[in-house]
Amino acid sequence: MPSNRNFLMRIRVIDSCLHRRQRRWTIEDLRQACEDALYEYEGIENISLRTVQRDIELMRGDKLGYFAPIIVKDKKYYEYEDPEFSITQMPLSKRDLEEIGSAMDILKQYNGFQGMAGQEDVLTRIQDHLQSQSSHNQIIYIETNTRLKGLHFLSALYDHINKKEAIFVSYKPFKSNQNKELHLSPYLLKEFNNRWFLVAHNIRKNGIQTIALDRIIAVAHDKNGNYVENTFFQPETYLNDMVGVTRNLKSKKEIVTLFIDAEQAPYILTKPIHNSQQLIRQDENGDIVISLNLILNKELERLILGFGCHAEVLAPRHLRNSIVQNILTSTARYQELPPRPLFHPKSGNNLHSE
Repeated sequence: MPSNRNFLMRIRVIDSCLHRRQRRWTIEDLRQACEDALYEYEGIENISLRTVQRDIELMRGDKLGYFAPIIVKDKKYYEYEDPEFSITQMPLSKRDLEEIGSAMDILKQYNGFQGMAGQEDVLTRIQDHLQSQSSHNQIIYIETNTRLKGLHFLSALYDHINKKEAIFVSYKPFKSNQNKELHLSPYLLKEFNNRWFLVAHNIRKNGIQTIALDRIIAVAHDKNGNYVENTFFQPETYLNDMVGVTRNLKSKKEIVTLFIDAEQAPYILTKPIHNSQQLIRQDENGDIVISLNLILNKELERLILGFGCHAEVLAPRHLRNSIVQNILTSTARYQELPPRPLFHPKSGNNLHSE
């Protein structure tokens, strides 16, 4: 690994340590934290005190543009004089913006190539971010969930996938009160519905497992584990054959036929449910019938249910029956009299007590 990447990892570790103000950090503490991080991700040992001292000086100075307000208390403990400071939150300099803008101009020239197809939205997001940095006039607002847990695992998981390393994951499912210890061979990361998921081979179960990053407690390199190569599926096909992220590898694609009324039809035609969507019929009143060729899963069912009375499953029958059962269950709940209380009666705070 290039030495500049080692340096970047060290200063990020130092920055993270100095943000944790509940602890007082000596130079040896910072050195040990850097060594632990580099050993975990790169197998590098023996970080010297001199190296960490030089890193701190570079963070303090103007050479990198950080001007980090690192001070020493009691001639021993390092901390940020400004508790809100972080090198990860620094705005880009004017020169940085100009150079990235130039790179954006070059990237845009490749939009016509097959490898860049579909990347227009990514380039536009970057361009809008650069514009907001330089003029504080943001144009595009992307839906994000700033409270989403597990995003800090993305970088580490990406590196483990890229290096084909077995990993150990501590994971807490929604339906369990205890953590599960998983030994995985990670294959890919997928974002769906504003959540991130890891698709991996579970070594003990000898099968593919999809887990949500927001349920992960910890991730570590399983140094004693053997990485299992992905001979189970083609990532592009695996993702493109379904809506969402969950499926059984033995599942086969099925033809789904949907009726969509005139009110929702324009939205479905301009934003297809799936890349396999085909228009079968369009009536004079605007109603349409479409077909999808994909793997059936819970995400597809939730999507169809989200259209409410505007959609009807015509085929296959087992999917139609599942949707009907969900609607009947929902209807029965709404027919309950009186409605369910919003708070437990014993709390004395019941919104339906009138």
